[in-house]
Amino acid sequence: MIHIKNLGLMFGKREIFCGFDLNVAHGEKVGIIGGEGSGKSTLLDIMAGRIASKIGDVKISGEVLTVNGSVYADFSELRMAEMSAIDKLKRALRGLNDDEIILLLDEPTKNLDTDGVDWLIQFLNEHENLTSVVVSSDRYFLRRTCSRLITLGDEQVAPIEINCAELLPPTPSGAVPIVVEVENLLKNHDGEPIFKDVSFTIRQGQKVAFIGKNERGKSKLLKALAMAFQNGDESGGCLHGQIKFADGVKVFSMPRVYTHAAAKIEFDKLALGTANFLLLDNPTACLDLPTIEALEKSLIEFPGTIIFVDEDRAFTQAIANRIMDITTQGTVDRIATYDDFLANETVKLQIKEKYKDWE
Repeated sequence: MIHIKNLGLMFGKREIFCGFDLNVAHGEKVGIIGGEGSGKSTLLDIMAGRIASKIGDVKISGEVLTVNGSVYADFSELRMAEMSAIDKLKRALRGLNDDEIILLLDEPTKNLDTDGVDWLIQFLNEHENLTSVVVSSDRYFLRRTCSRLITLGDEQVAPIEINCAELLPPTPSGAVPIVVEVENLLKNHDGEPIFKDVSFTIRQGQKVAFIGKNERGKSKLLKALAMAFQNGDESGGCLHGQIKFADGVKVFSMPRVYTHAAAKIEFDKLALGTANFLLLDNPTACLDLPTIEALEKSLIEFPGTIIFVDEDRAFTQAIANRIMDITTQGTVDRIATYDDFLANETVKLQIKEKYKDWE
């Protein structure tokens, strides 16, 4: 279906490809990984005919359909603003002819929740004859869909080193100290709760992932914690409740950023500073896979406390030792890895109850 021989491509004086070969057979699922600027998306553009290379031979046998970041390019006539990311994706992939279509996916799991990612995995695995090439930094997705991975560029990335401030000493009884206490937080938008009845206690060294369908609630709660520390506002800007950090806690808060360069600036700040408590809002959102893996390694080794929101399931599984689903009706909270949390039957019942009125 796809035959690329001795591909070469220059952008100005910069070499993107030189002597690149790739063959993808009918029904094969191939993943493309690599660092920032390694040519991953450019390769998909060449396959789709949007960029022409004067060096090498590119032969495509079939009709190409491109899906880019959960927003499909070939169905622009639809009112996409009124559709969710997963609905857009389902509409884009509806009624494909497995034998004729070559599906090019560029970061298809971006903006998808756990259920959406699982749906896409099931779709690709059920369509055994569908040929696809996937550019993604989502290792969970890649491991469950692709038969092989192609690495572009130089994967070497300098490690993200995080310096930790002095940790709080154990309590007189020898217990791990509490670093933050949250009581009965409530935040509304247009009279409706973004989250309510949020109470928890976090001890030093816990690495907590905020998860769940309530996208706004997770980020707003993270911002409330940052505001409480930075401005001394015990309510964190919420209508009700209290946030209390222990003496000696030093917080670094990383907001969500939307470019690789902006993320690098934040990581440089983190590496140069000293904190023993990290608040991270979707830190992997615009990172390539080598950088994600470097960040992951640094956070695993970080001895302090972390609260984070992130869409990368493999990243969350590797780092978190406590999971908290933030709903509009309270939390579902468990000391567990992400996979164990999702598989726990008691947790499933609690989540079902919290989301029973979710629309």
